Amino acid sequence: MNYKDYQKSRDLVWKILLREGVRALPVGVVPLCRQMDIAVKLYEGAGEDGYTQMVDGQPVIFINRSTASRGRKRFTAAHELGHVLLGHVGKYAPLVNREPVLPGQGMIEEPWEQGANIFASRLLAPACVLWGCGAYEPERIMQLCDISYQAAVFRAARMEELREIGRFLSSPLERAVYEQFLPFIREHRF
Repeated sequence: MNYKDYQKSRDLVWKILLREGVRALPVGVVPLCRQMDIAVKLYEGAGEDGYTQMVDGQPVIFINRSTASRGRKRFTAAHELGHVLLGHVGKYAPLVNREPVLPGQGMIEEPWEQGANIFASRLLAPACVLWGCGAYEPERIMQLCDISYQAAVFRAARMEELREIGRFLSSPLERAVYEQFLPFIREHRF
């Protein structure tokens, strides 16, 4: 994924967190969707964890009730919300959420799937909030953000990269998110 597309997904998360007044982790994804007038419905089935489709001209996020964990359902809902807000619904098909591709597996995710994954991970586990809380290990990230262990491992790896380059609070949007979460951060420092 090129940096401009990464930035688009990341910056959109910061704008949503600010606009919708999110101030604490874990982020309530379904209430956030409903706050933005995006319907979320559960279904039973084998295969994908979720998908989004247009119903009567409106995007509807469908989450598979059979998905193994609550954390996985939350990531799927955030991933599908990313598709909606990034303008992917109706533009790319199929938009189904499956397990993320691990580096080195030889599979290449489509750029729109990468964008939705970036959106989901940054929405559920904003780096500036994790940094402020001192949450760098997967177990702590999982605990704070109510995400799956696998998602927390991915996020911990990215946090390590950001720590190595000292890349926190470098954007005005990120600083605003940090300030908005500051009361939460003060109460949840490790």
